[in-house]
Amino acid sequence: MTARVAFLATLLFAGPAAAQVKADKPLSADDCVAMALAHNATLKGAEAELDELRAQGDQVSALMSPSFTAVTYAAPMFGAKGGIGLGQEYQRDLTSWGPYVHGDATALLPLSTFGRFTSAKKATEGRVGIGKEKVRERQHAVRAEVRRLYHLRLYALSMIPNLENGQEILQSAIKQADKMFEEGSGEVTVSDRMKLAYGAGEIERFLRMARDGVALATLALNHAMGLDLDTPIVYADATLTLPAEPPAALAALIEKAKTSRPELAQIEHGKKATAAWQVAESKAYLPTLFAAAAGRGDWSPVRPTGFSAVGFNAFNDWFVGAALGLQFDFQPAKADAKAREAAAKGRWVVAQEALARTGIPLQVRKAYQDISQHRDLAEVAENQVKATRKWMSFSAAGYKSGTAEAKDVLEGVAAYLLSKKNYYDHLLGVWQGVTDLEQFTGAETGR
Repeated sequence: MTARVAFLATLLFAGPAAAQVKADKPLSADDCVAMALAHNATLKGAEAELDELRAQGDQVSALMSPSFTAVTYAAPMFGAKGGIGLGQEYQRDLTSWGPYVHGDATALLPLSTFGRFTSAKKATEGRVGIGKEKVRERQHAVRAEVRRLYHLRLYALSMIPNLENGQEILQSAIKQADKMFEEGSGEVTVSDRMKLAYGAGEIERFLRMARDGVALATLALNHAMGLDLDTPIVYADATLTLPAEPPAALAALIEKAKTSRPELAQIEHGKKATAAWQVAESKAYLPTLFAAAAGRGDWSPVRPTGFSAVGFNAFNDWFVGAALGLQFDFQPAKADAKAREAAAKGRWVVAQEALARTGIPLQVRKAYQDISQHRDLAEVAENQVKATRKWMSFSAAGYKSGTAEAKDVLEGVAAYLLSKKNYYDHLLGVWQGVTDLEQFTGAETGR
């Protein structure tokens, strides 16, 4: 039980900040999952990362969008007269000043990258696809976390009445032992009394751990659901029981996993993205074909306004025009390195596909086996509970009547509590197996 409490503590302190949310009805496990899917902060972080990938994809798309740049400014300018072709020698006049205004604008429309843009866009679309499936993967992880915490809470909660029952029996036996010891009959020794006191102390220890486990699991559930830790929640279930229905056939579950697991979808998107990325980098030497329009205007009243066939007036003239052009950005060593990087990433994706091909069915089989095993062993443990309950009751009654010893009471109580713990261990094992099976088959429950 100590290990389970430590597990709960780890989950409690390992996650993101909480939100202000109020639950207005008793919550089932599915209700807790639905609330977590709406408010869990790590899930919102995954969704933000997806939006980031989409924005990066839009940036790639924008590379083929029209662009417009312009520069304009005004400045003081000294006067001048004459110049080449203007009938007199060029002369500066530093005693005459006036304004000078300049404007320069260029519009650019990329027309073709000869296939590189198309490949780059496919690569970014693949990354967005991977991001979407990562959100789904995180949703599955949140579902599993909430369900495990929900049933861990029920596990600890279910043990409390049994421990209290054992505590009550031992307290009664202690009172009987104290009375008989004081009478001096010799039927009860100091050793008998200490044995009973030891047993009562052990139950007190386990009760403390169980109660703390319930409290800690409750806090951890609030944390996982995106609630403030002190938000009061009423839960629909108060004890751990077996699931109503066994799982579907194993073969059908494995087939479902092959079509529903987000990790497999990530691999498919990854294969397409890395292939397109490699093609894009292999075309890095190709230019970009573009159409452009440009214009420029200058004006200053203190400069000559005349025009010459042999001189350009930089202060009182304007120009507009259009052109087709090619832009080159060829870095062969860098392009080759990036292409090899893309190829290596593609091989990594293929390796993950091979790993998933056998790993996912193995996960499903293990979860299925866990459910089957714990169901069968829960039935065995239930029969043990019935037997040890009688053992405990008869030994307690015998001790009161003087026909049993203190150790009989201790052994009966210990056997009963151990069998009860084993029973709930197997019930918890069933539920953990069900949770794993849902996650490993990609089932989207509790929406």
